[in-house]
Amino acid sequence: MKRSLFIALSIGLAALPASAQQTTPTPSPTPEESVVKISTQLIQVDATVTDKNGKVVKDLASDDFELYENGELQKITNFAFVSRVSGGATVGTNAANSSAATTPENNVQLKRGDVRRTVAIVVDDLNLSFASVYYTRKALNRFVDEQMQPDDLVAVIRTGGGVGALQQFTSDKRLLKAAIEKIRWSPVGGTLDALSPVSQRDNEITDRFNNESDQVASGNPKQYTLVHPHDNVDQVQAAIKNASKNAAMQEAAIYMQTSLGTIKYIIGGMKNLPGRKAMMLFSDGIAITNDSDKSRASSIFGYLQDVTDVANRSSVVIYTFDTRGLQSMAITASDSTYEIIDGHREQKVNERTRDFKESQDGLVYFAERTGGKALLDSNDLNGGIQRALDEQAGYYLLGYVPDAETFDPSKRKFNKFEIKVKRPGLKVNYRSGFFSNDPGNQTMPQLTAEREISEALMSPFAKSDVALSVNALYAQDPTQGPYIRSFLHIDARNLTFADTAEGWKTSTFDVDAVAFGDNGMPVDNVESKYTIKTKGATYEAMLAKGFVYTLIMPVKKPGIYQFRVALRDTATGKIGSATQVVAVADVNKQRLTLSTLAVEDVTMNTWQYITQGKVGNGPGMMQIPSTLLYDTVLRQFPAGTVLRYGFEVYNNKRDGSQGSHLETQARILQNDKAVIEGNVNKFDAPFQQGVPNPRVSGAILLKDSLGPGDYVLQINVRDPLSKQSATQLFRFEIVK
Repeated sequence: MKRSLFIALSIGLAALPASAQQTTPTPSPTPEESVVKISTQLIQVDATVTDKNGKVVKDLASDDFELYENGELQKITNFAFVSRVSGGATVGTNAANSSAATTPENNVQLKRGDVRRTVAIVVDDLNLSFASVYYTRKALNRFVDEQMQPDDLVAVIRTGGGVGALQQFTSDKRLLKAAIEKIRWSPVGGTLDALSPVSQRDNEITDRFNNESDQVASGNPKQYTLVHPHDNVDQVQAAIKNASKNAAMQEAAIYMQTSLGTIKYIIGGMKNLPGRKAMMLFSDGIAITNDSDKSRASSIFGYLQDVTDVANRSSVVIYTFDTRGLQSMAITASDSTYEIIDGHREQKVNERTRDFKESQDGLVYFAERTGGKALLDSNDLNGGIQRALDEQAGYYLLGYVPDAETFDPSKRKFNKFEIKVKRPGLKVNYRSGFFSNDPGNQTMPQLTAEREISEALMSPFAKSDVALSVNALYAQDPTQGPYIRSFLHIDARNLTFADTAEGWKTSTFDVDAVAFGDNGMPVDNVESKYTIKTKGATYEAMLAKGFVYTLIMPVKKPGIYQFRVALRDTATGKIGSATQVVAVADVNKQRLTLSTLAVEDVTMNTWQYITQGKVGNGPGMMQIPSTLLYDTVLRQFPAGTVLRYGFEVYNNKRDGSQGSHLETQARILQNDKAVIEGNVNKFDAPFQQGVPNPRVSGAILLKDSLGPGDYVLQINVRDPLSKQSATQLFRFEIVK
C-alpha cells in the first residue's frame, strides 16, 4: 500500500477541532441531521426527559421547557423531539438462545439513515481490577447477545489496546465478540482486587522503613532516602508512607491520562457519525478530588474538562459504569490486623470509604457534564446498559440564537446551561455547557487522493459514488497459509471512460483493500491501479451488467477481520466502498474447518442439463456461461432456481489410503428457522496429488414458495472418522 495511505490508516482521523461548523437554524431537523450544534448563529442542545420510572417522556412541547445560558433565560427558536426507534424482522437477530451455528454473518452494511443507535463501549482495561475485568466481559457478552439490535452501530474499544476508533463501529456481532474476548486484566495498571487490602500498603511501608533504617545505620543511605539519623521512628514512617502513596498516585495518574487521551480520540472519531451518540465507559474510577496531591487532581480535572467539551461538541452522551459494583468498606480477612491492634480500624474504614468515593468523582463529572448518567454502587451492569439504551430512543433538541458575548473568552471562559421542565415529577438530563471559543467559519482542506480513500476505508458507512459490492472468501493455501480472495462487483456506469484513436474505451481506477483487526488497526493490506480497455459488445455488456474484479490478500494469522475495500475513479475522484467481516480460522488447532462458500444460481432447465452431463466444452455439449463470480458477490436470486455451492474442507481425518469420507447437508434459513431441509449426502473421495484438501460441491432448490426477503444458506459437514462437525453460512436475498 502507498506509504501515505497506510500512515493515514494507522493513526486514524485527525484530532477533533475545538470549533464546530457554522450552520443555519432549521425548524425541525431530521434524525440524520439531529446533532448538537454550537455556532455563532445557533446553539442547539439535546436533552432527555424521564419519569419516575426512568422511561423517556415523549409528549412535551417547547412551552414545557425553560433554557438558561449563564443564568439568563433564552428564547427557544428551534424545537424537535427526535426518536431513534425503528423495527422490522431481520435474519439472525439477537435471540438469546441462538447458537453460533444458526447465527449468520451480518455483512449488510448499515446506511446512515438506518442507524438506530450509535454506541461506543469503552473499557478502561488499563485501570481495571482482575474481578472487574471478569464482570465487564460477562456484561458485554450479554449485551451483544440480548440487548443489541440489528440496526445498532457499536464499537468495543479498550484503552490499553491500539485504537482504530471510527473503523471499529459495526453491526456484526462476531467482530464485537472478538473484541470482548481481547479484554484482559493488565498487571501493569490494574490491581487484583477492587479494593486494595490494607496489608498491601502497610507491608510495603514497613519494608521500605526497615530498608531505609538499615541504610542509615550502615552510613550509606541511598540518594532518595527520607530518613535522617535524628528523626524519630514515627516521623520516618510517616515520611516513607507519604512518599509511597504519592508515587503510587503519580503512576495511577499516568495511566489515567493515557485512558483519557484514548477516550478523546474515540470521541473525535465519532464526530461525523449520525445523530446523538452514546459512549459507555467501564472503569474502576477516576479520582479528581484528592487533597494530598493537588497538582495531580488539577491535571486529571483539566483532561476531563477538555474531553467533556469535545464530547459536547460532538453530540456524544457519556454513561459511566463503576465496574467494582457495590463494595463493603469494612476490614476483612484479607487485610492486615495492624490497625486493629493500634485501634485504627475505624480510621482505616473511613479512609478507604473516602478514597473509594473520590475515585467515583470523575465518573460522575463525565456523565453529568455530557447529559448522561453514572451507574455507581450497583452489581447490575446490564440494567444500567439497558437504561442508557432506552434513553437513546428519544430526546429533545432545544435551539436558541446566542448573544455576541457568548464566544468572547475575555468575557467568559465557560457558558453554562440549565434546562428546567415545568411539568412536575420529571427529570431532565442535559449537557453542562461549552467553552467560549468562537466556532467561526471553517474552510475544509482539500484532501489528497490517498486521504480520500483512507477516510472511505475507515468509515462504517459505504461510499456510493461508485456502486461497489464485495464478497471476501477465506481459504487456505498449503504453502502460503490463509488468504482472503475478494470479488468486487463494480458498476461500470459510474466510471469514466475515455475514447482512444483506435476506438477503444479506457477507464483507470485505484483499488485499496485493508483487513482491520478487532482493535480497528490495519493488519494486512493490498492496493492496485487498473486500466480497463474494451469496446463494442463487450463494452455494452459491461455497462449493462457491471464487471467483477478480483483481489487476493494474504493473512498473517487467524482471527476476525473487517475487510474493507475502496475504489476511486482516477478521472473524477468518485469513490465507492464496501465492507465485510471475515473469520479466518486457525487450522493449526486441528479442528474440522470449512472455507467460505462460493455460489452460483442456475435455472431449473440448466440444472437438468448439468445433471444429465450435457453441459461442457466437448462436441455436442451445451456451453453455458458461468455466473459464479457475479452470484457470489451480488447474492440475489429468484425463487424457483437451483443454488449451487462449493467449498474446501480442512483438518478432516483420512482413512488408511488417505481418502476422505464426509457427510454434508444444506439448509435454507429465514429468521433463524429452517424453511428448506436438504438431504444428508455422503462425500467419498480418494486422495488426489496436488489437492490436499477435499473440495465439496452441491446444490439445493430455492422453492417457488419462498417469498422475497433475506435468507441464509447453511452448510453442515460431519466427519464420521473424527466425530467433528463444522458449519458455514452464506447470506443472500430472494428477489422477484
